[in-house]
Amino acid sequence: MTKNAYKKEHFLYVGRKYLANTTFRVQSHKFSQENIQTTLVCSKCDEVFSKEFPLDLEGQTIEFKCPVCGVPGEADLPYKSAEEREELEEDFEEVEEEEGGEEFDEEY
Repeated sequence: MTKNAYKKEHFLYVGRKYLANTTFRVQSHKFSQENIQTTLVCSKCDEVFSKEFPLDLEGQTIEFKCPVCGVPGEADLPYKSAEEREELEEDFEEVEEEEGGEEFDEEY
C-alpha cells in the first residue's frame, strides 16, 4: 500500500482511483462468437448470478455492481485457451473460403 492509501466504505482509495473491496469469483464460463457467458459468485453476499460480457473484455479485470446485493466489485475475466483460439481461427478461415468462392453479379 502507498502512503496516501486509506479505506472509505467498501473501497480502497489509492491516489485518485477507487478500488472495489468485493470480488466476484468466476465459477464457470463459456465463450460464444460474440460474448463471454459467466456464472459468478459475490464475495459479499455469496449469491450466484450469471452475466454476459463482450468478447473484447477477455482477460481483463472489470468492475460492476452485484445484481443481487448491489455492492460494487470486480471480476477477472478468463482468456480463451489456445485450443479454443485455434478452433475459432479455423472457423473464420472456412467462412472466408466460402465467401471468397462466390462471385456476386453486380448487374441486376
